[in-house]
Amino acid sequence: MRNLKLLRCEQTPACESYPDVRQSSIDPDTGTLYCATRTLLFGLTSDGKKCYEAPLTEYIPTDGSGDVIGLQYLPDQQSNCVATSSGDVLLCNSSYQEIECVGNVDSGLLAMAWSPDQDVVVFVTGADTLILMNREFDPITEVPLQPPDAGEAEFVNVGWGKKETQFHGSEGKDAAKKKAEEVGQALYMDDQRPRVSWRGDGQYFVVSSIHKTTGCRCLHVWTRECILHSTGEVLNGLEQALAWKPSGSLIASTRRKPNKHEVVFFEKNGLNHGEFTLPFQHDQITVCELLWNSDSTVLAVWCEELTPSKDNDGRRSNTYIQLWTVNNYHWYLKQSLHFISQPGDGIVTVLWDPEQAYKLHVVLSSGQHLGYTWAWTTDNSLGKSADDDAVTAVIDGDQVLVTPFRVMVVPPPMCAYSLQLPAPVCQVAFGSDRADIAVITNNNKLAIYKQLDSSDKETKSDDSVTISAAGGNGFKSQCNTHRLQAVYSIDVGSSGLDRDSLTVMHLTWVSDDLFVFAVTDSTTRTSLLCSASLSNSSLQISCVTEVQHGVVSSLCRSLKAGTLALQTQDGSLFRFTPASSSGESGKLESWSDSRGAVIRFPYFCTQMATCAFANNEVVLGLTERYRFYVNDVEFASNCTSFAIHDEFLLLTTLAHTLRCICFTTKVSDLHSLLHGKAHPFDESVRRVERGSRIVTAVRGETTVVLQMPRGNLEVIHPRALVLSAIKKHLDNLQYQKALILMRKHRINTNLIYDHDPECFRNNVLQFVLQVKEANYINLFLTDLQEEDVTVTMYTATYKRVPVAVVDDDDSDKPKKVDVVCDCMREALTAIDKDKYILSILTCHVKKTKPDLEEALHVIKQVKESPAGSRSVTTDETLKYLLFLVDVNNLYDVALGMYDFDLVLLVAQKSQKDPKEYVPFLNELRRMEGNMMKYTIDVHLRRFHKALVHISKCGPDHFDQCLSLIQEHKLYLEAIPLFPNSSNNYKQVCKVYGQYLCEKNRQDEAGVMFLKAGDWQMALDAFVSCHNWRQVFCVTSLLGYTPDKEIQIARKLAAQIKDLKNYSDAAVIFEQHAKDTEEAIVCLVEGCLWDEALRMMYKHTRTDFIETNLKSGLLESHSHTMEGLQSMRTDFDKHRHRLRTVREHKRKASLDLLDGESAMNVHNSDLFSDTSSVLSAQSTVDSRRSTVISRVSGQSARSRRRGETKRWSLKEGSQFEEFALIDALSKLIVSVDSMRDEINSLMKALVQFSFDEKAATLQSVYDKFLGLIEKSIPDIWSDDDAAGSTNQPTLGPGLTANAIAQAMQKGETQKQSEKLDPVLRVPPKLRKEVRWRLHMVQSTDS
Repeated sequence: MRNLKLLRCEQTPACESYPDVRQSSIDPDTGTLYCATRTLLFGLTSDGKKCYEAPLTEYIPTDGSGDVIGLQYLPDQQSNCVATSSGDVLLCNSSYQEIECVGNVDSGLLAMAWSPDQDVVVFVTGADTLILMNREFDPITEVPLQPPDAGEAEFVNVGWGKKETQFHGSEGKDAAKKKAEEVGQALYMDDQRPRVSWRGDGQYFVVSSIHKTTGCRCLHVWTRECILHSTGEVLNGLEQALAWKPSGSLIASTRRKPNKHEVVFFEKNGLNHGEFTLPFQHDQITVCELLWNSDSTVLAVWCEELTPSKDNDGRRSNTYIQLWTVNNYHWYLKQSLHFISQPGDGIVTVLWDPEQAYKLHVVLSSGQHLGYTWAWTTDNSLGKSADDDAVTAVIDGDQVLVTPFRVMVVPPPMCAYSLQLPAPVCQVAFGSDRADIAVITNNNKLAIYKQLDSSDKETKSDDSVTISAAGGNGFKSQCNTHRLQAVYSIDVGSSGLDRDSLTVMHLTWVSDDLFVFAVTDSTTRTSLLCSASLSNSSLQISCVTEVQHGVVSSLCRSLKAGTLALQTQDGSLFRFTPASSSGESGKLESWSDSRGAVIRFPYFCTQMATCAFANNEVVLGLTERYRFYVNDVEFASNCTSFAIHDEFLLLTTLAHTLRCICFTTKVSDLHSLLHGKAHPFDESVRRVERGSRIVTAVRGETTVVLQMPRGNLEVIHPRALVLSAIKKHLDNLQYQKALILMRKHRINTNLIYDHDPECFRNNVLQFVLQVKEANYINLFLTDLQEEDVTVTMYTATYKRVPVAVVDDDDSDKPKKVDVVCDCMREALTAIDKDKYILSILTCHVKKTKPDLEEALHVIKQVKESPAGSRSVTTDETLKYLLFLVDVNNLYDVALGMYDFDLVLLVAQKSQKDPKEYVPFLNELRRMEGNMMKYTIDVHLRRFHKALVHISKCGPDHFDQCLSLIQEHKLYLEAIPLFPNSSNNYKQVCKVYGQYLCEKNRQDEAGVMFLKAGDWQMALDAFVSCHNWRQVFCVTSLLGYTPDKEIQIARKLAAQIKDLKNYSDAAVIFEQHAKDTEEAIVCLVEGCLWDEALRMMYKHTRTDFIETNLKSGLLESHSHTMEGLQSMRTDFDKHRHRLRTVREHKRKASLDLLDGESAMNVHNSDLFSDTSSVLSAQSTVDSRRSTVISRVSGQSARSRRRGETKRWSLKEGSQFEEFALIDALSKLIVSVDSMRDEINSLMKALVQFSFDEKAATLQSVYDKFLGLIEKSIPDIWSDDDAAGSTNQPTLGPGLTANAIAQAMQKGETQKQSEKLDPVLRVPPKLRKEVRWRLHMVQSTDS
């Protein structure tokens, strides 16, 4: 579906006349063209100047019998190798103009051909032999040109039947009787000279020569070692032209048949393999040469007319150079160059450039050099509206094959319809808004075809339009065709251009009657931009603008109306504004971006287009080397094709992917978008078949047409385009179109709601009215999921930030599924409840907690309604419900509704045995109402409902009720069911209290016993939980004597004292046991100095000050000092060890970065003594798989125990650093918690004149706190925080969507965040607690 577009036509003026040029060759490094005549070897530069000249008269006979039969430039030797018919082989140095004869063949030479690698050369001698030489011209072998055998690939006849018994396919049985065609001699037009052509890899070459016996031309295929491989199939009329395709698949030659002229192909084994017919009469032309370009994609056919035409000036000859390509087994004539010349002034040599695959060199006998540079392009209509049919035009000789891809997809070589032109087509251009076609032929005629609208159905196409795949032959046309409006000739007017040498390039249809094209001025070698308009029967050139910055090589429309984007040969970009009136010159200015900076492509781009990213116009360019540029920035280095859609730029790559880049993207973000990590659900990338190229992207639809390398077409719908179209439909409230697209392309239908939830809720009635079909509505409802697909499945398209999800199922926020089901049910009921009865059932069933009871109520209503008023039967509704719900679950729900008719209705649709459920239902029918419900609820294990019903069955069934309560722990549910004053209520409270005692919740059990009126059991419960206040309340209720209360008080106080609760124990001793002395001793023992003094003075027992208080103060001071000293020692030890571990950890990391072996680091004694996380890395890696495989089987307690176990303070352990931080944290918390205790102790010491001890204690504690505060930043430093390596949030509890979502957002968490918080956050010191005493002077001051 591609055409060859002429990028540049480089013309050099004729410097001298060379009518007898025989051979030519190109220097690929400098581009110099070397030509050889009978007497002279000369070189022409790219600008047509002669740069080299060497006479050959010394080696060519002067009688005119000698000739140059071969010329090849050898870059390694910087020389030209010249072979003459007299047998001389010359080596002409291109730098010093020296000529050396390196060999001579006495019998003369007929042909010379160098291998592609220029290591081997083949000569055909006058003695009908082949001589193979190396690059030093040393002979390798010599063999006869016409070998007697057929070669090593000769076919073997195994005698499988005669020809008459074989199957002959479509030729029929008559083929068996056909006699073999007699082989005749070569035609008179044959020059009788041998031809040699090498395969691209240099392993084989083919020789075409005249057979001495039969006189016919035949082919012989030889190996590189000059061993005959095969002999070609003998064909009548075979001509001298010969070219082996560089890719190695086919050998091309020409054959003249009685009624046509063909280009025929042979395989390596010599068999004929295909052909195509040249568009000439039988005896009209002769083929001079066939030439393949370097990448085997284009075959050039150079042919001349046999009989020159006559005119007023004499006889003029016509020469044609045709460019043919093949696709899907069809040969297309893409370009045809027509040269008209006087005798002796024709084409003397044609050859492809060895470096630039699509550059063709033509040298005329006048010395003029023409260079044609081509490039592939796809010609598509440019309309942006739905009226444009996405028309693609393919050039095939004098036809334009047209296919409207919006309407139909016709695989090549077929087409929807074709346009027949009077001459071969050179260019095709489309109108700016409509799919009108402008065609330029090689005789500089412009044909305008207008596309017929749907309103022009009655208007028939003209005879030049042939409908093929789109209908025709009596069938109705399935698309809008074109109609020829007029054919115009190009009128140069007063522009000064030579009409005969005018080569129109880059034709652009700017507006209805304005065209712009480029031509090359052969005298100044500059480009001219011509603005032309249609006038009567001609295309009148109104103004010419000279481009002084280079040769125009590409031209396309700009987004700015009436302007064009222009590219020169060096990649410079310009904006061209055609002149508004005749006589004026167009405006040409450098292309600049939004910031005003001048833009140019780093390399010349063969394809160019304009588009807008984030409302900023940019220029797109694609080079032959697959480099894709956006302005001057390389966006991709592997791009094979691109196309512009409504909202996306589409690219195909060498990685066999199609990328869709949204136009809302900023230009600055394009580079990161290409090289950044792809999201797992990125819909902008999809795989395509290897070698796929974009033909067209249909505007306003999701269709993208790709062409495979073999030529067939594939239509795909990229997910990005589909989602974009769905978003548009949903924004426009076109729910039916959106749903159809979703069904067709398997898009999750949750997107209908998630796209805009509020909008959907407000327009749910419109959704139902548009969709109409109950099946489609059911599809939407059954696909409902709780997740928001715009932040999970389609997050790359919507780019929404996910909202934190609350895991609590009882959250007050309504669930998405429930909201959709409720609003849909209301809408369906309001529109037509009977029509959408199945959809209403789906709404009930699909809810988060399926409302099956309501669904069964709906079925019951259907059953009870009159038969004529319902659209579906009860049986149909029940079958549909059973499709959504398991029948056993539905049976249980029906049974739980206590409706036996529904139960029987559902049971009949299940696999249950009637012998099982019928007796059970009969038994239930005989029971009293509440008892029946109780039995059903127990059967369904709905024990709460069963409890409600059994509680209503009277006192005879209370024991059964109590058993149910105790068996299923329904105490809380049972208590509200009975009156507070009833015995049943008290009995329930009592058994509940016993249950709480078993659960070691005596405090609550005591309250239950009080409600049950069992004081003794309440007393025992409160005593066991040491709730002494409730104990003495209950003793009062029991009426205990004072002595018994004192006994209970002493026992209870002793227990509380053992629990270190000295304050409560002292209160019990003082108030209930009446033992003041024991209360004072308890307070002193608990270091409650102020409370002890209060009680001493209250009861006038100050003697305890000397006997107990002072000694207790001194003892407490001693213990406190010892504790602080011990903690200080441990703190210093852990702190220094932590510093050592971290220091060696940093040293080990630096050693690894410097290239030291990790094994040596692990084995060093120093590192083993100060090991940290890094020291055991190899062990962790080796055990990682085992740990992961077993982690799912570990309980939470096991994991905590394992984590604690790993934090060992043993030197060299794996997580010693973690253990040290944890130990230091605990020490800091312990020391900080002593503030109140030390403050109280110091005040008591000062009160009883122990000032020095108080000062010493304050000084020691103050220094310790200061050291802690100073050390905290070093212990919990940011750079040494444990596990600073970022890792993704993974785990067994996450789904694939959640993991992908986390990766998309870049969410990571530190390894330390997965450990105890003490490893990450230091303890907070209680600095607000004022513990220091102003009256105590520090020992340091």
